[in-house]
Amino acid sequence: MITLYEIAERTQTGEKVEEKKWDMDFFKTISELVKKYDIKYPGEGCYINMDDDLAERAFQAGIEFLERMGIYCITTRRRVRLSREEILTAVHEAPTEVLMGEGRDRRIWKQRKVNGNEKLNICPGHHTPFTEDLANLVVSNFAQIPRTDFIEGFNFASVDGREIMGPPMEVYASRRQVGWMREGVRKAGRPGLAIVYYPINTRAEDLIGAMDPDHGLRRTDGILLTLLPDLKMEQDMLSAAIVYEEYGSFKLSGSFAIAGGFCGGIEGAIIEGIAKPIACMIAYRDFIHYTGVEHVHMLNGRQILIPGLNWARSVVNQALNRYSHTICMRWVIPTSGPGTNLCLLEGAMQAIEAPINGMNLYAPRQARTTTNRGQTPLEAEWMIEVSDAVIEQGFDRQGANELLEKLTRRLEGEKPLEGYTITECYDLIHHRPLPEYQEAYISVKKELTDMGLKLNF
Repeated sequence: MITLYEIAERTQTGEKVEEKKWDMDFFKTISELVKKYDIKYPGEGCYINMDDDLAERAFQAGIEFLERMGIYCITTRRRVRLSREEILTAVHEAPTEVLMGEGRDRRIWKQRKVNGNEKLNICPGHHTPFTEDLANLVVSNFAQIPRTDFIEGFNFASVDGREIMGPPMEVYASRRQVGWMREGVRKAGRPGLAIVYYPINTRAEDLIGAMDPDHGLRRTDGILLTLLPDLKMEQDMLSAAIVYEEYGSFKLSGSFAIAGGFCGGIEGAIIEGIAKPIACMIAYRDFIHYTGVEHVHMLNGRQILIPGLNWARSVVNQALNRYSHTICMRWVIPTSGPGTNLCLLEGAMQAIEAPINGMNLYAPRQARTTTNRGQTPLEAEWMIEVSDAVIEQGFDRQGANELLEKLTRRLEGEKPLEGYTITECYDLIHHRPLPEYQEAYISVKKELTDMGLKLNF
């Protein structure tokens, strides 16, 4: 695979391109490839891709797109060109397994098969803001979930009563975050559990400052380094990628595409959704990715359902799992907040998709979250329960499609609910939902069981 040093050189020597021109070329090229490869939404009622030929065409479109566009470095305003051979080498040389954690908490995170029968890897939480007074307790609660393979960090606005402002305080906050994570997993009795640093800021000093084999990020831990939307990279992230590659930590990326922007519709977003994780492998050496297609209206919490979005995610992940070594994750991001029936129903829909399309499960969190309001351990345990039931009952693509159609009918006309803070709906001392949330959980289990997904009571 092409070295990160070669990528660094190309960020300095590639052709100069103004960002506005890049954006216009991005949209134009995707639009051309949607037509060339005949990528079309089959229409209402299709939630899982059934067309294997379409998945292959979409994959070829993603490869051609990355070859034609390259990656845009926003730091230097230069295009990093990639040859087809370099792209395909990355596709086939990337590992299909990543080791993480230490001792009895050591885990292997794997690429999954489409409609596979193995239980999924799990990151149960964070990638959301919490206040420092809850930090250790929240981390400990998520670490107590037995299936947890790693936990990602969180962000916060102040540390030790001081606003996080400027590089010195950011570096300090970075170290405090991983310190809280380390203490939280220790309190849960899982000191070797892998943690992933969630950047306070993308400056190189903030990213590297979390590195500390004794009290911070160990070599068996990870860091989130991701491309920006529209295949854009930063030199600070590349600097951190070089350091962490030598240090030995694993890296993951947020590699989903966003429909409603320069990708255009869901068909265009499929192409970026395939190209982006491959670009992340090349630019930052990310080998674990939360993948697929989202929509701006869901990410800002305005709509629960977007026609064709489930199908578009399905195409992306089937293509990546069949034709590359990409290790995919489904980021479960309901528009409704924790403590509500809708949060669990939306989460169930996304957890059903995951094993069918070959995706591990990652950090369920309200799409438009606020401090202490993004998630509780119940949503994580729920997504595990639902995905396990799909696998154990042997749902195929058609069966999952029918189940998703029933859930869609249930959610039609519903509007996102704000939900509650973690302490308003979850008991962090005894690791259990508060009574009203427990009642909502049982109610949703009954609904899913009536739809045909057998769950234990």
